Amino acid sequence: MQAFKNRQTGSSMYTTLFIILVLIFAAVTVMKLWAPYFEDMAVKTALKNLAEEDATRAMSPKEIRSTLNKRLDVNGVELAKDEVLIKKEEGTILIDVIYERRVPMYGNVDAVLKFSHSANLRAK
Repeated sequence: MQAFKNRQTGSSMYTTLFIILVLIFAAVTVMKLWAPYFEDMAVKTALKNLAEEDATRAMSPKEIRSTLNKRLDVNGVELAKDEVLIKKEEGTILIDVIYERRVPMYGNVDAVLKFSHSANLRAK
């Protein structure tokens, strides 16, 4: 019985090291993925604000694309022409923003993040 009382309890050096490595891995992963999600928040906000404005309803698709790109440029976000789809049909304007970002993670491992937003407006 006396031998068990002197035994230490708690985590070993290896367990502590493992926990620290897992926390570092998680922190680096979050830091690498933050930028694309921040860009997506900017896209979502710009699209929402554009859809809420009355002036947008009278714009042509080319003007809508230009206005959206100017708003995104303020936040350093660039969308390719094929990532923003604008359709005008029967008094309705449909704006679809569909894009993906590839983020290099560790070595030859990449994360592919796909984003999709849409807005539906009634044209004037």
